[in-house]
Amino acid sequence: MTNLSDYYRITSSAKALEEQEWKTLASYALKAKERRNKLKKKFREYRPNAPLEHRTAYHRDRDRILWSKAFKRLQHKTQVFPHYVEDHYKRRLTHSLEVSQIATTVARALKLNEAATEAIALGHDLGHTPFGHAGEKALNEILTLKSEILNAKVGKELKKLSKLKTNNIVPIFGFDHCVHAIEVVSRIEKEYDEETEHGGFNLTFDVRDGILKHMCERTTAKEKRERPFSNIAGLKRFEKYRCFGTNKGCLEAQCVYFADKVTYLLGDIEDGVRSDILECEELNKHAFIQKYLRKYYKKYRHSKLELLSKTNFPLFRSKVLTTLILNCIDTSNENIQNNKIKNFYKVLSKCNRIVFVSDDLNKSWKDFYQTWMANNLFKNDRVVACSFKAEKIVTDLFNAYFQNPDLIDAKYYKHCLKVYKKIGISDKKLLKLIIVRNYIAGMTDPFASDQHARLYMALERIRF
Repeated sequence: MTNLSDYYRITSSAKALEEQEWKTLASYALKAKERRNKLKKKFREYRPNAPLEHRTAYHRDRDRILWSKAFKRLQHKTQVFPHYVEDHYKRRLTHSLEVSQIATTVARALKLNEAATEAIALGHDLGHTPFGHAGEKALNEILTLKSEILNAKVGKELKKLSKLKTNNIVPIFGFDHCVHAIEVVSRIEKEYDEETEHGGFNLTFDVRDGILKHMCERTTAKEKRERPFSNIAGLKRFEKYRCFGTNKGCLEAQCVYFADKVTYLLGDIEDGVRSDILECEELNKHAFIQKYLRKYYKKYRHSKLELLSKTNFPLFRSKVLTTLILNCIDTSNENIQNNKIKNFYKVLSKCNRIVFVSDDLNKSWKDFYQTWMANNLFKNDRVVACSFKAEKIVTDLFNAYFQNPDLIDAKYYKHCLKVYKKIGISDKKLLKLIIVRNYIAGMTDPFASDQHARLYMALERIRF
């Protein structure tokens, strides 16, 4: 039988780093050698060709994500305000870098694997559509057969096809950016075709699992019906996703989940304040800031937390970051002790979240974001106008490409066709649906806008 070290071609420099993990990391942290011995040939998605030098497997995953085209495209993908509004608003790229910074800080404090945490953080939003959640919402509504595009005769045919066994290979009828990120890193990107022959980056199981597990699961029957891929348990019927458990993921993945929520919170507040949609005085009145954040910041730093003005925001942000990160570290250490987490596999046996802030802070945070922010920022007419325009562009593009696939870049179409045929999907309509979905989901804001103008505006300057 082939030795695993030979199979993965690990050099002495990489082995030294793996030994260092054993000496310095907590017993419940991800460790490359331990996971490789446990998962064996399933540790990495496909067998790698290149030897591993001066990096662990998780360093390699991080580097592949960082250098990828999919990661580069995040610089022109929306957070709240799209690309055409103003340069200093958040984009997916800056968001991902901020998530990485916060997540690795927490991981370092908890003695977790920083390289694995960074890889998960940098890759967590690779499945996002253009125009942020508005684009995601539009694609989900189209693919759950609610739109006019797939509603008539075509929709009936696709509904029949959706019941075929081959549909259990790929999540098609619905859209969630967490699930689509797995499609990106496993199938869609083609930078390592010579190594995998299947598309994707050939990442380790742990990093792919962490990318998927940053999902905000919808729990009500209505939410599950409207967002069929927004629940880990709902993905179990798909072959590619059966290996991912229904737990919250490793602690490194949970650090990313926490960091994602923090950067969303502060990024959206900053964009709202910069745009003069949110008023500092009203922000300070909410219990989340007035009561809970101030209480915990005073505990940690013995001084006052307050947002005085737009120019004061960087100091305010720094104080909120300090409060949330330190509270998360303290709470997580308590949870580790209370749940008697002695090793990595004990983490996976738990269905509750170990890494997060205290319950009282979490409850107030959730109320602030889902109620106050929703009413004061996300329902503002300027934000709603951006979302309306985004949904219109995505829907129009889907309609155009689905009716005439020759409009799609020929090389891209050919690559996707090869990849999805190889895994057993042969029906032409399903293949077309998958390729159109992938093509639009991978677009940046400006590229989607340009394509929409090219196809739907009568008097534009056409560029070939």
